[in-house]
Formats: sequence, structure tokens, C-alpha cells
Amino acid sequence: MPKIIIDEIEIEAKEGETVLQAAERYGIYIPRYCYHPALSIAGNCRMCLVEIEKMPKLQTACSTLAQEGMKINTKSEKVKKARQDALEFLLLNHPLDCPICDQAGECYLQDYYMDYGLYKSRVKLEDKNRKEKRLDFGQYLILDRERCILCTRCVRFCEEITKTGELFVSNRGDHSFIDIKPGDKINNNYSLNIADICPVGAFTSKDFRFKQRAWFLKEKKSICLGCATGCKIKAHYNENKIYRIMPDPNIETNTWLCDYGRMLYKISDSRERLRYCVVDSNKMDIRSGLLKIFDRLNSQLTSDKDKILVFLSSNLSIEDNLALFYFARTVIETENIVIDDLKEQKIEDGILLNTDKTPNSKFIYQLKNKYKLKTISEIKKEDFNFIIGYDSEIKKYFPKNDGINFSFLESDTRASLFPIKTYFEQKGSFINYQGYLRETEKIIDNDFSIELWSAINKLANYFSKYMPFNQIDDFEKIISKEGYKNK
Repeated sequence: MPKIIIDEIEIEAKEGETVLQAAERYGIYIPRYCYHPALSIAGNCRMCLVEIEKMPKLQTACSTLAQEGMKINTKSEKVKKARQDALEFLLLNHPLDCPICDQAGECYLQDYYMDYGLYKSRVKLEDKNRKEKRLDFGQYLILDRERCILCTRCVRFCEEITKTGELFVSNRGDHSFIDIKPGDKINNNYSLNIADICPVGAFTSKDFRFKQRAWFLKEKKSICLGCATGCKIKAHYNENKIYRIMPDPNIETNTWLCDYGRMLYKISDSRERLRYCVVDSNKMDIRSGLLKIFDRLNSQLTSDKDKILVFLSSNLSIEDNLALFYFARTVIETENIVIDDLKEQKIEDGILLNTDKTPNSKFIYQLKNKYKLKTISEIKKEDFNFIIGYDSEIKKYFPKNDGINFSFLESDTRASLFPIKTYFEQKGSFINYQGYLRETEKIIDNDFSIELWSAINKLANYFSKYMPFNQIDDFEKIISKEGYKNK
């Protein structure tokens, strides 16, 4: 592997690695606009210029391969002047509308201006080349051509990642602009990644547009529960409200994030959110609801216990499923525990979307094999009318059941409805299709719902039975003991 010297620091580059990539591995930051580690190299922004000994001209660090004995300077006056000139060129026709731009606080133009700019523009505002603003480019995207610096990240993303090729560069010189095929829209499943990788706020998200300033947002890491892929995500929130979901790039699962997964946060503040217990068509608070549900379940146990079925769900966390499982075995004392039919798990589009649209099937399959559980197609559904489990899954098979349905959203079922927290409001463990055990994180909270496992624990106490858990951390020992662990 070639040894090179960057800013008087000797480092070892990997074979085929560029100067920029080698420098970044050692914590030496070189500014860039067009370079992105997951896209091909374009070398058109000229912000990553560096000085290499014995080379007469400055070289682009993003496209220059590291070679044995290279001596590179990323901070010389010559380099700084070149970056300043490149930045001035990029700002030549920029609208300078930072006060109303969603990218403010996350903009490379702002950041690099503070490092290499701090000069007054030599172009009068009225002389700038004007371009179109607020162009609708799809379900989730708005384009402001005046802000665009033609880094072509968006074009390369559509050509190389989604392979849909909607975007291209039209015209020449300072009249060039990003365009889309006539009559076309960017409606592929990964369109919001374009807003993520745009370094200057030319492409912005319709969903996030004008909602919150970046510097007010806090961040917590979690996982996406849109399918069995289980992508790592970053949730941006403020004052108990989530404003956007971003990918948390990792080598195991995902660099990007699908648009469907990004929109899942809306369930936490949905107009259809279940905000009360419903028992016998009466609305009540959690405590009153639990007492009523206890009476109803106790009556069913006394009259016809064999009609009770506990339905485990691959949409629920390990903790919630284990709570239902232990409740069935130790409180109801029944073997009538089923899961949904097994699903095929594979990436259907070559990027991220999984054929299995549930996030925890891997765990459910493990539980099935360990305890010889039956699937829904292996039982006679007419034998049961009191179902306990996750509402949206139960309704597919038992639309008129009289049981206890735990739900995030309002429902037209005649069963007792109980409001549970979403996985943006609690910790929860899931095993993705690759076998990785990962956790959701508590990001926001509310006082009208409760964790499913906690509701089960309280319900068991009414029967004078005690579960092996009283708090979320108790499940760590259970999961470890049961053998559900990281791949």
C-alpha cells in the first residue's frame, strides 16, 4: 500500500484510493461539493484542489489516486486562493436567500464561505443570472434552480442508484441547469435522498420545507420499521415533535433510506391516532380501560377459555411479543398462540425495499421454531372469537373478534381497543432480515398511551400473576437468555 504525506503527516493509503479518501480516513478534511462516497467521481466543483509536490498545477483530490511518495499540501496559500476563487465562481449567480432557505445551517456554501470567503461580491444583485424557482419535481421534491451549483450529485444518484435517470444537465456555461425529462417527475422510491445529498438547498423536501430551522433540531438514532430490511435512521426532533427522518449510513444495511420509511414518523402525530381506551363502545382513560379489560377477559376465561387466541405479530417488538407470549402461558395458561404465515425475505428492488413489509419476522420465526407455534393458516379461525394482539394484524383474519386489540390508530373493530406507544415513543428490539438485533429509541412521548408490554404487565398483576419484567431493561436478560442476539 502506498505511503503518502499529507500536511507533513505520513499516512498509508489503500490501493486504488484517492487522495481525498485517504485523507478522510485519517481525519484530514478536504472541502468538496460534487464528491459523495456512494456516487461516481465527477471532479467538477474544484473545491477539493490540493497542491502536490512536483506537479505544476493544483489537482482535484477526489479524482487523483494516491501514489507512493506523494507529498500533498491541503492548506497552502495557493490552495486557499484556488478554493476562494472556486467559491466566488459558485456564488456568482447565487440568490443569497439564506434567510428563507431550508438548507441554512447545513449548507456547504455557508460553511466554506466562512473558511475561504468573507469577501464582498463583485457582481451586483441586479446583474445576476436569474433562474426558475419553486419547481415541482415530484411527490416530495422542490427544485430552486437559482441555488444550484451543478455538482450533479442528483443526476448521478438517479443514474447510478435508482437507475431511473430522470435528471440531466441542460444547456451550457452559466446558463446550464438541472432539468427533467418532459412530462416526467421524480417519483422513484428514494427521491428524498436527493434532498439529503444536495449540498446547497437547491433540492428541498416538500415534507420538511419551512417546518423548522436545522439548528433547533435535536437528533437521536433509531431504526426504520417499514420492512424487514431494518435500516438505521436518524430522527430529527424538537419540542416533542419529529420533523424529519434521515438515513444513518452503515456498511451492514443502508446508505440510503426509502421515502416510505421516512414518512412513518407521521403516525406519532396522526389525526387517526388512538388517544383513549375503548371498551364496549365507551371511551375511557388507561387505568379505567385496564380494569374494564380485566373484567372482560376474566369473564371470558370463566365462560369459554378455549375461544381465546393470542396472536403474536412481526410488526411488534421482541419485548411486546414476549410479553404477549408469557401472558398466554402464565396468566391465560393456554397453548393457543399463533403467528402470521411465514414471509419471503429478500431485497426486491436491488436497493433496500424488502418483500417482507414487517420489521420483526426473523424473531417471530425463531420463536415459532423454539416453541413449535402454529401459523394462522394451520388453525381453524372459526374456533376462536376472543383474540388478543396487535389490531391491524388481527383485523385481517378476525374482523369481528371480541378480544383485546392493541393499536396505534383508531379502529372500527368491536374488540376492546387499547392505545399503545409507537416505536418513536419507546425502546424496542427488532431482528432484521440479515439477523442483526437493533433497537428503536425513545424520541418523543405522550400521556395518552402506554407500552404494550407494560399494559400486559399491569393486566397480569390484576390476576395476581407476575411477569419476569417490570421495566424495559429487564428484557435484556430475557433476550440474552433466550438466545436472541446480534448476528
